[in-house]
Formats: sequence, C-alpha cells, structure tokens
Amino acid sequence: YLLGATLGTAYSYGLGKYVETIGGSVDDEGAIEGAGVGQARFAFLILLFVFVGKFRANGLQEIPSIFGFFTYQLASLSQGLKEIDD
Repeated sequence: YLLGATLGTAYSYGLGKYVETIGGSVDDEGAIEGAGVGQARFAFLILLFVFVGKFRANGLQEIPSIFGFFTYQLASLSQGLKEIDD
C-alpha cells in the first residue's frame, strides 16, 4: 500500500505541474516551468506496475498497491464535494 501511495503522491505532483502549464505561452517561461514533470506523470503508474511485477515473489501484492496509488483521488473527490461559499 505504501509504495502505491508514494507513487500516487508523485503522480499527483506531476499532474499539478501539468495543470499549471495549461494556457501558458512559450514566451512566458515562468508559466511553463516544470512542464517536463507533468508530461512524465504516467511514468509513476508504469513504475508501480514494474515494481509490483518484480517484487511479487517477495510478497508485494497488486491490489493494495493499486489502491494506494489511487488514494490521491480521495482528496480530489472531497474537494469536489465540498460546498463552495461565494
């Protein structure tokens, strides 16, 4: 679970960097800073599957690792369901 949660946090960070660059122009270097991390965000999910496949014989299980990875979705869901006061 911990491996999945760690890589899920890294994926969330990369996703945040990608979202920050949307709408930025090439002329504005500050707006597109960190875009490389955002483009490589799927590497964290692939890395999770590689680790699970490699260390399955050592007791690393697939389902808890995948659930750990998608734990970041709970925070996104709670933000979406939170009532917005204007």
